[in-house]
Amino acid sequence: MNKIPVTIIIPVYNGSLVLGDAVKDIFEQDYQQIELIAVNDGSTDESLNVLRDLAKKTPEHVTVHIIDRENAGICAARNAGLEAATGDYVAFMDQDDRIPSDYISNLMKAVNEKTNAVIGGTVDYHPSSGKKHNRDLDPDAGWSMYRNTAPWGRLFRRSLLNEHNIRFAPTKISEDFYFNFLFLSYCGAGTVKIIEQSGYMWRIDENSESHKNMSQIAKDRDVTVILTKLLNDMREIDGSSVLTKDLFEYLIIKHIVWYLLFVSKGASRDEIRKVHAHVMGWLKDNFPNYRKNPQLKAGNPKGEAFKIRTIVRLCVRMEKMGLLLPFLRIT
Repeated sequence: MNKIPVTIIIPVYNGSLVLGDAVKDIFEQDYQQIELIAVNDGSTDESLNVLRDLAKKTPEHVTVHIIDRENAGICAARNAGLEAATGDYVAFMDQDDRIPSDYISNLMKAVNEKTNAVIGGTVDYHPSSGKKHNRDLDPDAGWSMYRNTAPWGRLFRRSLLNEHNIRFAPTKISEDFYFNFLFLSYCGAGTVKIIEQSGYMWRIDENSESHKNMSQIAKDRDVTVILTKLLNDMREIDGSSVLTKDLFEYLIIKHIVWYLLFVSKGASRDEIRKVHAHVMGWLKDNFPNYRKNPQLKAGNPKGEAFKIRTIVRLCVRMEKMGLLLPFLRIT
């Protein structure tokens, strides 16, 4: 019997049509000590009743706790789950995603007494086409720790989360980014394990809240606010940290580029000009030498997808030449 308990937290909002599959996947885990915390975040459909009915079918190796609360958003829901969690390690799952029966056991195989986190590759699933794409990680590539910024597909040591009061920030953008890298900043060298594939299947919905958030220009979706909070809250990156300065800086550059490319879709020329000046000004103020980052050289960072690193490098070059703003206006 597995001796280390693991808590899986699922935030639930109007998920009555998909919850059954997600909870069934958890019930069918071959790992033998699992706590499921489902946080109903003010659903207006039958989600709460579905959860209660599913709880009646709980297998012996799973303990189910249902938290019913007024709607406050996914960050507050995940935080409520963290406050109630009792497992030594915590995993997150979204209500419409899927996991294989050996998902938790595969992650836990990498755990030893020093392990603060385990990060695994994931599977992209496009329900509209039925296509699947494995996002495998290279355990020997430093960039593998930075590739996935979502909280799922990985384990977190709960004691470290609580020791530093690491929680999701109340934001409508990049909440996962903040949480993951705040946590990793407190992980010492050698305490994070990378595995090639966790098996977590992410259901990609172009109409989801996360896609909509990144594609809208609004005061409450200003990416520099949450990035500033991250820089202020995270532990300094030094020789004892699992994070490295050049890879973390590249991560920030990539996030800024990603944000600009998303919000430029459908925005007016004046809106694009303002947001470009704002976020690139923030980047220059906080990372004044970002253009000299060694990870912007061809072939870097190792472990990053060729298409993505090419886009990031090209956008940085265009910014240096004064061409990024015109490019954003025509995309």
